[in-house]
Amino acid sequence: MDYATMRGLFFAPPTAPRPPSPAAGHDTPARRLRDAIEPLACQAIWSPEAAEDYAALGLDDYFAAYVWQRTAALGVPPTALAVTALGVFAPDLVGPVYEKGAAALSRADVVRVRLDAPGRTVRRELGVSDAEAGRAAALLRRGIDAAETTARPLFTGLRADPWPQDPPAALVHACNLLREHRGDSHLAACATAGLDPVQSNVLTELWCGYALLTYTPSRGWSAERMDAAVTALRARGLVEGDALSAEGLRFRGGLEATTDAMQQTVVDAIGPDLDALTKQLGEWSDALVAAGAAPPDPAKRLAG
Repeated sequence: MDYATMRGLFFAPPTAPRPPSPAAGHDTPARRLRDAIEPLACQAIWSPEAAEDYAALGLDDYFAAYVWQRTAALGVPPTALAVTALGVFAPDLVGPVYEKGAAALSRADVVRVRLDAPGRTVRRELGVSDAEAGRAAALLRRGIDAAETTARPLFTGLRADPWPQDPPAALVHACNLLREHRGDSHLAACATAGLDPVQSNVLTELWCGYALLTYTPSRGWSAERMDAAVTALRARGLVEGDALSAEGLRFRGGLEATTDAMQQTVVDAIGPDLDALTKQLGEWSDALVAAGAAPPDPAKRLAG
């Protein structure tokens, strides 16, 4: 899948206004930080400069590049480990493209592009100064250095990568680190709650404002697996009809609370600078969305 096709799939605005999402009522420091950094962090995914660099090195399948650059945090893992680390994607979808990406580019090359190219995108789109970007990255790094690593494999691997010297690139790297930390944490919370990856996807799409089974298919799951997941969630009383039940809202809110708690060392380490930092990061992220550099759908921003 080339860059233009992948972008077309995920950058389409919603065809109708989204209903209010339950996630909008979950207003915590950890969640506000997560939502503020999402479009910035996703420059590690959506940077057109990265797409150009991967293609110049011989990999023009951008989905393969996406899977490989994320799983390269683990080194060059076996396919089953790469699939498991990503958590919410169907193995039949990401396994072969992981192998394609790893065969096409060395780990050193894919990591170098991931660390370097997004900074060029941010500099071009935002015109952010080195001083502003450097200060924000330094504050985020305070949280990153204090973050717990247990059960966070992608975060831990990313933290071992060299920090970019370019301040906007360092800013994206810091945001990407925290994005993966929360993602790892959330997968752990879902696993302890007895959810499989498809059930986790379904609860997230409903929590973030998508209609039932309109986002989960983008993760490659078969109709049979998705139907089985919905049936299981209905049997647990978490889904009623095509929406979260009252118990489902409570349950999914509990997963968010657990995930927030797993971010507490980050929040505490950033300390009194957190509110102003979150505001600044949110403004930069909003500007990236307005410039067409990040997906415009608010449900996509909430879902990750």
